[in-house]
Amino acid sequence: MNFSFANRAVWALVICSVVSLASCEKMGPKTSSDQQQQAADSSATTADTASTKAKEPEYEMTFPQGSKYVGLTPPAGVKKNPFEEIPGIIKLHADKANWADKHADIKGVLLQNMKKDYLFVLQQQGANEMLRHELFPHYYQDMGNANVLNTIGYYTEQLIEAKSEDSELIYKCLRALKGHWSDQQIAQVALATAKRVQARPVVSAADTTSRHGSYRQIYARELKKMAQKLTGNA
Repeated sequence: MNFSFANRAVWALVICSVVSLASCEKMGPKTSSDQQQQAADSSATTADTASTKAKEPEYEMTFPQGSKYVGLTPPAGVKKNPFEEIPGIIKLHADKANWADKHADIKGVLLQNMKKDYLFVLQQQGANEMLRHELFPHYYQDMGNANVLNTIGYYTEQLIEAKSEDSELIYKCLRALKGHWSDQQIAQVALATAKRVQARPVVSAADTTSRHGSYRQIYARELKKMAQKLTGNA
């Protein structure tokens, strides 16, 4: 009985050793092919992670240095956040084709807040929405449409009053207004915007390395060239 039990124990030990060896051979050390695949998988994961990072916003707002409204902090003591009015209008008109109605509503908000110290925020909100999503698409379809050009002019003036440093957007506005505004008016706006942008202090890497930061400088130079050309000082 003891002998039989011992035999069974030996055979069990042998079988376990064989199974363990087979398992090790099956797993084996990683080959260069395995390592390359792992590296590829790791790269793909890194790429996926990078692609899911938040993209830059569509546009940047310009705030005076030390402004209490940076980050769209609502004015103290207000019951209704004024910075939500224009986004509300945008949502209201999301499925409507008539841009003139949206313009009328946004213009109404600007007129109601003319004497507020946060008007510059509303001006930039309204101008960016109308120019980027309504007026430029219509302008490129019909560049001689006086109604569209007048409204582009209106929102360009809003950006100027707000002291916007969005040189790219202002550059595109002035290009569209060539022949609709006088060369002198365009040159004045172009030069004033370029000087304002170029005087902006660089406080972080994003001021030169981000899309908005680099484009701000590129289009500031283009605005300066535009002004020089129109005034004969090129």
